[in-house]
Amino acid sequence: MFMCEKCNKSFATNSNLRRHLKKSCRAQEPSPKKLKVTHDTQRFCDVCSEHVSSRDYVGHLRSVKHKNNSLAFSTEGVQVITSAFKSRIVSYRISANTQYINLKEFVESLADVIKKLVREQIDIMGSVKVNCELFGYFILESKDRGEVKSFNTRNQVLTISSDLSEWFKDIIEKLEVDATEFEHRESGWALQHWLYMEVNINKYNPLRASSFIPTPAFISRKRAIINVKNEDFGCFGWALVAAIYTPTGHPCEPDSYPDYLEKFNFEGITFPVKLDAISKFEEMNPLSINVYGLEEDTQKQGKMTYKVVGPLHYTKQKKTVHVNLLYLSNLDGNSHYCYISNMSRLISMQVSKHKEAIYLCDGCLQYFTSQENLWRHSRFDCNYVCTFLPTKEPILTKWGQPSFDNRLKFNNYQNKIKHPFVVYADFESLLKPIEGPQPNPLLQFTTKTFEHEPYSFAYYIKCSFDDKFSKFQIYRGANAPVQFINMLENDILTIYNQHFKQSKPLQTLTEEERRKINLATNCGICEKPFVEGDVKVIDHDHQTSFVRAGLCHSICNLQLQNPNFIPVFFHNLTGYDSHLFVKSLALENENIDVIAGNKEKYISFSKHIVVDQIVENGVPKNLIWRIRFVDSFRFLASSLNVLAKNLSDSECTEITKFFGSGREFELIRQKGVFPYSFVDSYDKLNLTTIPNKSDFFDMLHEQDITDEEYRRAQEVWNLFNCQTLGEYSDIYLKSDVLLLADIFENYRGVCLREYEIDAAQYLTGPSLSWDAMLKKTDVELELLTDIDMLHFFKRGIRGGVSTCTKRKAIANNKFLPNYDPSKPSSFIIYLDACNLYGHSQTQFLPQSDFAWLTPEEIQNFNVFEISDESPIGYVLEVDLLYPEALHNLQNDMPYCPESITPPNSRSKYKKLIPNLNHKEKYVLHYRMLRQCLQHGLILKNIHRGVKFTQSPWLKSYIDLNTELRNRETSESGRDTIKTMNNSIYGKTMENVDKRVNVALVSHWERIGKKPGAEGHISKPNFKNLSVFSENLVAIEMSKVSVKYNKPVYVGFSILDLSKTVMYEFFYDFLKPLYQDKVSLLYTDTDSLILEIFTNNFYDDMKLYLDRYDTSKFPLDNVHGIPRNISVVGKMKDEYCGVPIASFYGAGAKSYCVNVGDRVDKKAKGVKKYVIKNGLKEEDYKKVVEEGGVIMKQMSGFRSHLHTMYTEMTNKIALSSTDDKRYIIPGTCRTLAWGHRDINAIQSLEDFLNSL
Repeated sequence: MFMCEKCNKSFATNSNLRRHLKKSCRAQEPSPKKLKVTHDTQRFCDVCSEHVSSRDYVGHLRSVKHKNNSLAFSTEGVQVITSAFKSRIVSYRISANTQYINLKEFVESLADVIKKLVREQIDIMGSVKVNCELFGYFILESKDRGEVKSFNTRNQVLTISSDLSEWFKDIIEKLEVDATEFEHRESGWALQHWLYMEVNINKYNPLRASSFIPTPAFISRKRAIINVKNEDFGCFGWALVAAIYTPTGHPCEPDSYPDYLEKFNFEGITFPVKLDAISKFEEMNPLSINVYGLEEDTQKQGKMTYKVVGPLHYTKQKKTVHVNLLYLSNLDGNSHYCYISNMSRLISMQVSKHKEAIYLCDGCLQYFTSQENLWRHSRFDCNYVCTFLPTKEPILTKWGQPSFDNRLKFNNYQNKIKHPFVVYADFESLLKPIEGPQPNPLLQFTTKTFEHEPYSFAYYIKCSFDDKFSKFQIYRGANAPVQFINMLENDILTIYNQHFKQSKPLQTLTEEERRKINLATNCGICEKPFVEGDVKVIDHDHQTSFVRAGLCHSICNLQLQNPNFIPVFFHNLTGYDSHLFVKSLALENENIDVIAGNKEKYISFSKHIVVDQIVENGVPKNLIWRIRFVDSFRFLASSLNVLAKNLSDSECTEITKFFGSGREFELIRQKGVFPYSFVDSYDKLNLTTIPNKSDFFDMLHEQDITDEEYRRAQEVWNLFNCQTLGEYSDIYLKSDVLLLADIFENYRGVCLREYEIDAAQYLTGPSLSWDAMLKKTDVELELLTDIDMLHFFKRGIRGGVSTCTKRKAIANNKFLPNYDPSKPSSFIIYLDACNLYGHSQTQFLPQSDFAWLTPEEIQNFNVFEISDESPIGYVLEVDLLYPEALHNLQNDMPYCPESITPPNSRSKYKKLIPNLNHKEKYVLHYRMLRQCLQHGLILKNIHRGVKFTQSPWLKSYIDLNTELRNRETSESGRDTIKTMNNSIYGKTMENVDKRVNVALVSHWERIGKKPGAEGHISKPNFKNLSVFSENLVAIEMSKVSVKYNKPVYVGFSILDLSKTVMYEFFYDFLKPLYQDKVSLLYTDTDSLILEIFTNNFYDDMKLYLDRYDTSKFPLDNVHGIPRNISVVGKMKDEYCGVPIASFYGAGAKSYCVNVGDRVDKKAKGVKKYVIKNGLKEEDYKKVVEEGGVIMKQMSGFRSHLHTMYTEMTNKIALSSTDDKRYIIPGTCRTLAWGHRDINAIQSLEDFLNSL
């Protein structure tokens, strides 16, 4: 290894050390007494607000950074917001001198400045990609609400020949359209004034569509492309004439075609033709054009294969003459248009075409069986991205074994091995106050109150095979994020050199080991039986030399290679810690992988580090390991405090190693307290006495610590002999890190013991639980290979229903202190279905053999002849009539909820709403259809349907976890197993359409095959970027392909079957029992809040105990209700016999119930502490009875460009507006949309208002 003497960071190669010293070593300079005396002086640049060495000053004045800042410095109202890669990426904010309301006047007032900025950048960079964002302040007068809204334009290529006046004219037109559409779509918003424009300018080195690029051999062999060998910049024109005109000679020679300039109108179009100029070309010529791209796919037998992606350009209107082009590019930055002469042949290897499917969608490159299906797909489903589906044909793995892409089963055998090293880490931050003007408390606002600056970190390296290699590290001081990365990399290099550089051979077998191996009949890895001819080997641990999996298949053994990553777990990495150090990953030309939710929210990310140099096929190459950062909160979604309480003392093994078993252990094994809001500077960390109790006030949650918590903090201070608050911080941090280690190590232990897979190998709990399910059930699920069938199931996916049906109820019964016997006895009951989704997961679910119903099968279909446990199941697309006679009977819970735009809504966004309208082409499970027909809905038509093999294949896993949870002795173990069940449903609903394509880029130019920011920006699917630092940007690319490889039919079925449980209980049990004496007040997925007029609901409950789960009732409850065994799907009283006095419901996920001595409240989007302390029952009552809104202030953490802030937000906590139902004026009653009486009531209301 090579060591940096400045920062003690280690490197695998000397060249890496030299690059580090030259570019990124940020170690502090030696103290003044060690500095050499020089005569160099510093000069201050007023423009850039920084000191520059005298000898570098002239160069600084010539730099792009200085020129950009000079432009902003000398122009009033202009400021540089961000820049990166030596100002090749720069963003400006331009403000006007006066306030404007008229958009055109405002933008035109900035026109000269913006065009000057862009022209200056074009002069510097040559070509640029530019987009603008307009910001304005809008008021929603009906709610006294104000917000900043913005409108974006797309990135557009501008060059020295571009007409900036025409470009800016287009910008104004686009912004005017967007602003107008916003006001129409979001009715009620009124512009107060326009604020500013932001102009984002990115250096653009275009993929030059110019000279000839040979067609890749893999594509050329398909004979589907005509690639004209032009020598000018006109490949676009040559490709078009090749498409339209018959060649007179060789089809690839330009001489075989007429001159394209004579055949097409290119007025105003520059050569080479860019993708964003094609729309303009189409407007001037009688043809339409689609353009597709190529991506490298896989390398087979040393030869690269390719797949068609895109479309990169899709025509707005297909004309009689239509041309498909292929856009080739190479590593030199050149690109080239070719004519696609046969699309079917071109995509033949990547699209599974069924015999009867002959109609191709050129938006997603999938085939359909009829023109009608293609039309329906194009109108409703196509997302105009090249779509890949699993294929039915076997594919050979790299081990030479056949694998079926459309069969989903457990294959991740390498995850059965316990990872030898895992790191647990945490940061602590100063909260530096941000001063600013106080916003108007009557309006909605968000303002930053604190900036978070990390000042310390700790991490614990846990070795799984020998604890003497475990290691705890802690640091407190300046540059904590940089020190964190440096120290962690050094430790990982040490781990590699000590434990992975040289593998240990298998030690001599013991007699017992030899006996087990001789008797083995099944592979120790895949667990399948050996058959004659299998090559068998003994699997062993290369770090310890001990036998690991025993006798196994040679091929299985090859899959258990040592991991090339080290997982580093933070609790809430995504929401907090990642923002503290991610910018410090990119001090050099780093390679960073990211799985992102958006440009700033990461599920996981990894840094590549070079640990060694090896020789492969005679060529030296770097051996790469990854530091993989993972969020433990995505496995265990509770606070560290809650998780720590669930640990038993015996499970705190890591804490015991450091603190023994005495009083120190008792204090450290529980979550401590720390004065976060008090520590706003490094000076506070030097305090020599513990802060006062009032200094521990938590401004984030607006609460004090208890006297007991403060006494414990004092005891920690004294027991550990803390000399400063910084030392107390170190103890607090060490406790948190070791608690996280114990929590997750116990979680890993349960997973390894019960499911034989290691949680440290996964990125999220759902992915872990999904693999555990596949392994334990040994199920094989068929993935859909028909695009139409896939969208068929997707259209049927509807989440849980949440709606308020009656907005107010006051109970009156003998169990309440204000009981009035002269009035009817009534109860408010909150019922919750026990593990509703778990119940649906135990039912018969689709598994395989998916096929469309034939016309004859549809004609003879009788849903009443099919049992719940039929081996064949069905999903159908139907038309249903909702008779008016059912409107009053089913007003509380209409069947077949739909995602619709509420009729009275100011918004155009769709919501899931149960309604009484007729249903057209409604996709539903056959069991839900049967339930609808049994309750009076009329089947008008079956358009189509899918049949499949079904079985209760998931039941064994759910039952196993129930058994394991009942058997588990520790609370943490029970919670672990509970999460395994809860995570499954989420995995069945995974939506690949919502995945984003984000790259973290730390270099401008390409490194090897890894494109830099330059390459990403130059691509036609570049979308936008965010600058985090000079050397780190997040670039979002539009998707050019999507692969559907998830069993969406499982999630669809679970959702539909769950709804049948709720409808069955309400309409088949409660309604027959109570008739019109029961009404629904509120429902949310698995819960019902009911108003029931009866003498004693609890006596009724005892008569029907088979319908209820009473396992949580106290043994000595006043109602004499006996306990029974908890059963999934049964209804349980949420308050176990404690009577509810009142209910007020403002809308979905916004209600309160008064229960005995407490009030339970819900308010969507409002912090829990605000609901608890800031909202009162009177607030809900006022909103329901009088209307209006309730505003509340709340604090939260939020990152901006990976700088963490505490923000104070003033927002609407409660509102009387609820557009999911029609609220009958002057009452607290509502009608479902589609109810026959709504029009009459509205007409009467209009008449009364006109008087």
